[in-house]
Amino acid sequence: MITPHDLRGAVILGGAFISMLVLAELWRRLGNPKPEHTRKLVHLGGGVACLFFPFLIDSPWVVLVMALPLTALFVAGSKLGFLKSLHGIGRKSRGAEYYPLAVFLVFVLSRGRPWLYLAAVLVLAMADAFAALIGSRYGVVRYEVEDETKSLEGSLVFLVIAFLAIHLPVLLMTNLPRPVCVLAAVLVAALVTGFEAISLEGADNLFVPLAVVVILGKITTKPLSEVVFQNLSLLAICLGVALLVWRVRTLNVGGAIAFILFAYGTWSLGNWLWAIPAFLGFLGYLAAWRYFAPPGHAAGVRVRTVSRALLPPFAMMALANGLKNSGLFYGPYLAASAAVFAFALDTGVFRLEKVKGLPRVVAAYGVGLLATAFTALIPWLLLREPPLALLSLAAVVMVVSMLNAAIELRGPVDERPREWTAWRFALSFAAAGAVLLFQWAGWAPLWDPSW
Repeated sequence: MITPHDLRGAVILGGAFISMLVLAELWRRLGNPKPEHTRKLVHLGGGVACLFFPFLIDSPWVVLVMALPLTALFVAGSKLGFLKSLHGIGRKSRGAEYYPLAVFLVFVLSRGRPWLYLAAVLVLAMADAFAALIGSRYGVVRYEVEDETKSLEGSLVFLVIAFLAIHLPVLLMTNLPRPVCVLAAVLVAALVTGFEAISLEGADNLFVPLAVVVILGKITTKPLSEVVFQNLSLLAICLGVALLVWRVRTLNVGGAIAFILFAYGTWSLGNWLWAIPAFLGFLGYLAAWRYFAPPGHAAGVRVRTVSRALLPPFAMMALANGLKNSGLFYGPYLAASAAVFAFALDTGVFRLEKVKGLPRVVAAYGVGLLATAFTALIPWLLLREPPLALLSLAAVVMVVSMLNAAIELRGPVDERPREWTAWRFALSFAAAGAVLLFQWAGWAPLWDPSW
């Protein structure tokens, strides 16, 4: 129910937002600042105002009613060419449009936990603004994420400010032990720095605060020993992946960060049995690329390709975690992982249309079988599942590998895309769906990764 208290808060905060936009526009017109500076003024000032939402407004409907017009205004400004204080930058960004939606979602997800809301919004407002300003001015060590260039200095500034923005609300507004407060803030800050680094076109304004709410809300329920273990696990994964990518150079920096986040997600949300296929597939791809791919072939794989490829297995793992049913989704997770590995071997290593003496579709069956053996054989042996579990999974992966080969043979060989296509994305989900259907129909046994 909307109360007079909510309405008063809406008027106060709405006036603050409008005043901030007017001030930024006047500064742009009269002071001739850099477009990035006026944009960050709105970003920072709006974030500070948003910090008062839990204290001035109780109803999420009021927050939604405030967020939707602002989002519509920012979209219209981008399309029609006004609000140059936000949209005058040279790069393409939709961060301003995501900002109000992110605040609303954080408000809903953190209700009753104001410390969690403050941590997420402080990271959104402070860390991103200062990282962009300092990185653009003082950044020397640069790295590429798709078509955008970011700096190591900016990412380090984001990490430090994110740590402080998370640590202070947790320390001052909860009864958690101090070591948990510190180590939880370190872990979450490191993860959201990775999200910020690989987010494109301002998507970090949406993903970063949501990641803070979800990850911080979960890790602060764990004992100190688990928080320490998670920090050490993330550090080990970062060092291991970085060393391998530096030696083999198949992924660029953005692609490597994307895989690190996925690998840590399999380890943290699942258990080591969920992580095994991810690491085996990664090692298998690096080894195949190093020993079989021609020089420079499919090197420097980027964020979009890695993210699209890994989304189907990650979706199966997220469903298992959310529905608390790992046995139902572990088989589909293995199928999606094996399908991704098979497509990656085809596109990124072997280029099966060049295999001599063997039709490409037939070669795709062999790649599908190899991918299944690499990702699912060890889990199958460890879990001592019946042979039908592995055979049905292999059959599904071989079929989708053949379908991928047949679909991509329609065009000229030299024009066959190396980026992750919609067909590969759909067939990865289809492999998972087929195994899920077989399990539901009783044609294949359930895998049990609880061992």
